[in-house]
Amino acid sequence: MRRVAILGRQNPLYFREWMKAELEKNGYEADILDMPTRTFLDFADQIKVYDAVITCGEKLPTQAVQELGTGKLAMISRWGVGTDEIDKFEASKQGIAVCNAAGSLSVAVAECAIGLMINLLRELPQRDASVRQNDWSWFFDGRLSHQLEGKTVGLIGFGDISKALAKMLYGFDCHVIACDIRFDKETADKYDVTEVDLDTIIETADVISLHVPALPDTINMVNKEFLSRMKPTAILINTGRGSLIVEEDLAWALENHIIAGAGLDVFRKEPPEPDNPLLKAPNTMLLPHAGAGAHECLVKSSKMAVYNIVRFFEGRPEHLLNPDYKKNIKA
Repeated sequence: MRRVAILGRQNPLYFREWMKAELEKNGYEADILDMPTRTFLDFADQIKVYDAVITCGEKLPTQAVQELGTGKLAMISRWGVGTDEIDKFEASKQGIAVCNAAGSLSVAVAECAIGLMINLLRELPQRDASVRQNDWSWFFDGRLSHQLEGKTVGLIGFGDISKALAKMLYGFDCHVIACDIRFDKETADKYDVTEVDLDTIIETADVISLHVPALPDTINMVNKEFLSRMKPTAILINTGRGSLIVEEDLAWALENHIIAGAGLDVFRKEPPEPDNPLLKAPNTMLLPHAGAGAHECLVKSSKMAVYNIVRFFEGRPEHLLNPDYKKNIKA
């Protein structure tokens, strides 16, 4: 009988138990492992005795994948979408397949991005706080917020989440512009999205939303130079990866009114350190990496994480991210 380890202690236990039961129903032995850290190298030796593992953001650098390669592990099923924390090149060398729950989080994260945009443009958190302090002055002193409708929204990256976001923004009659090295013109035409270069987005967008993975050419892409070229009335949204932004530079831009606001669901270090300057920066809305934390989204991702394993061992893998992995006796 094949064995599966289920990680992701930050996920509700209900979903981990459901995945365990579903795997057992399909003839697998499954264990829920409550690992104390998300650094895989600390417990790789405990995982390599399994045939597959369901991960949820645990770090699998080169050394950890090499250690897994010395055991039985044939497949990593990512609960969720992002896999930049996994050395997929090394996984291929070790004969370990990597699959993800592609598309399962798109709508939830896109809704989160829309929520951040509206809250910042309409200054809803500040107005909520004033009412709670019995301060009704916002009603009388003429301080005006802004609508999302009609704004130019720049999407950096045009993958599944951006496409879901473009569909929503179409209903707001926004002028949506986007850039991506693999631009999907068919979807863009459907939702009236214009392909532009990165410079155009930086310099013309009223709202910039980040949707690219953490790669050598995207890490730290939002720095002082980037922020200084944005419109002073623009806001920045990040539901992608925290490492895309130099956080000290963003705090500087907010404190000096270089840009108007920022909405973040991700940070370089999570949770952020107490001295992170963004925690005190003005005109921000900060979330605890909760963009995908919707019930419907978790149900879909859990199902895909399980059935990626089932289909892989049936010889018909889906959502495979490293098709060049070496077929070997593990599978």
